[in-house]
Amino acid sequence: MGYKTYKIYTLGCKVNQYDSLQLKRKLDGVGLRLADNNVDIAIINTCAVTATAINKSRRALNLARKESPRVSIALIGCWPAINEKRNQDFPPEADNIDFIYGANEADKLVSAISNKNKTCAKAPLVFDKSRARYTIKIQDGCEQYCSYCIIPFTRGKLRSRLKKEILEEISEAVDCGYREIVLSGIHLGLYGKEKTTDRRPARNVSAARRARQQTADLISLMKEIIKIKNIGRIRLSSIEVNEVSDEIIELIKTSGKVCKHLHVPLQSGCDKILKLMNRPYTQEQFRNKIKKIRKAAPKVAISTDVIVGFPGENERDFEETVKFIKEIGFSRLHVFPFSAHSKTPASKLPNQLDEKIKIKRAKKLRALGEQFKNKYQKQFKGKDLNFIIEREKDNYYIGKSEYYFDCKILKRIIKPDKLKIGAIYSFKF
Repeated sequence: MGYKTYKIYTLGCKVNQYDSLQLKRKLDGVGLRLADNNVDIAIINTCAVTATAINKSRRALNLARKESPRVSIALIGCWPAINEKRNQDFPPEADNIDFIYGANEADKLVSAISNKNKTCAKAPLVFDKSRARYTIKIQDGCEQYCSYCIIPFTRGKLRSRLKKEILEEISEAVDCGYREIVLSGIHLGLYGKEKTTDRRPARNVSAARRARQQTADLISLMKEIIKIKNIGRIRLSSIEVNEVSDEIIELIKTSGKVCKHLHVPLQSGCDKILKLMNRPYTQEQFRNKIKKIRKAAPKVAISTDVIVGFPGENERDFEETVKFIKEIGFSRLHVFPFSAHSKTPASKLPNQLDEKIKIKRAKKLRALGEQFKNKYQKQFKGKDLNFIIEREKDNYYIGKSEYYFDCKILKRIIKPDKLKIGAIYSFKF
C-alpha cells in the first residue's frame, strides 16, 4: 500500500478529539507523516450522536476527497460502529471506503495501513499550540440509555482506565508543557464504577477487588492528579448532576488546583420531557444539587446542555424549561435542536416537532444564554483571575479562566517573551 502521509478529520466530542490525538501518535510511531492535503490516506473520526452529526461526518468525507483526489479513505468512530455492514444508513458517498473501524479500534487501523500485526507504539507527546489544554480520556462507554442517545450502542459498556496509566500520561503531558488537564469520558462521573457480577472463588474476587482499586473512583483519582509536580489545574469536562458528590464539591471549594467550573447537562427543565428522555433526575433533584454546589462555592461556573423540540414538547413544556433555566441561572448554555439518530427510541416517539419550531425555540434559548454569560462574567470585572494562554489573535492573547470564560490581553501591555502558550498567568479581567 505504501502509505506515507495522512490527515485526520475529527467530528464530535472531547473523547473523539482525544482518540484522534492518540491515533496521531500511533501513526507517527510507525513512520507516517501528518500533512494538510494531497495525503495518501484520510481518516474520518466520525460522530453519530445525532442525525446532524452524521451529516457533518458525510461532509468531512466529501471534503477529504476534495482536498486529496487520489486519497484512500478510512472511516472510524461512532458512525461505523453502528453501520459495520455498510447498510442503508451509509450514503452513496460512503462507497469505496478502504477501511472501516468502530470506536476504540485505532490499533486495528494502524496495523492495517502499516502492515504491522502488533500493538502500535506511540510517538512522544509533543506540545500542540492549537490545543493549549490537555484533554485525557479516563473512561469510555455508557449504560444510561437516554432515549435520544446512540452512544451506549457505539461505545459499549462502562470501561475505566487504570489509575497508574492515567497518572503516567498526565505526568507526561505536564512534562511536555501542558498546565491544564481536562478529564473527559463518555460517562465521566462513573469512572471506576463498573458493575461486577463475579461469582468465582474468593481468591478471584480478591483479584477483582484489586483491579477495582487500580481504577479507584473519580474523587480519589482527582486527589492523586493534583499532587503531580508542576501541574497547574484540572477541569472536569462534563458530569451528570446526580454524580456530583459531596466530596467533589468539597474539592472544588478547597483546592486551588480544581477549576471552579462544572458542566452538568440538563437537557430539559420539564419533568414530563425528562421522563420521556429517560434522564435519571427530576427538576427538584437538579435544583437541590445546584443549591448545594453554590452554597459551598458561590461563584462556581455551572454550564449546561439543553435539547429543544423533543417529541411531545408542547409550548407549555418549553416555557417550563425556560422558566427553570432562568431560575438556575447558568453561566453558559449549549442549545441543541432535537435531532436523534434513527436507531434511538426517541426517533420513533409520536408527536415529532416541525424543524421551524425547533429552530425558533433554540434561537430563544441561545439569546437567553448570551444574557446569562454576560451577567455571570460581569461579577469578575476588575478582579485578578488566573488565565491559561490558549492562542494569539490580532493584537491580543486569548486566555481561558478557571471559570471557563475567555479574556483578551492586549499584546502591547505584555512583552511577547513574557507569555507562553499553555502557561497560566494572573490578569485583571
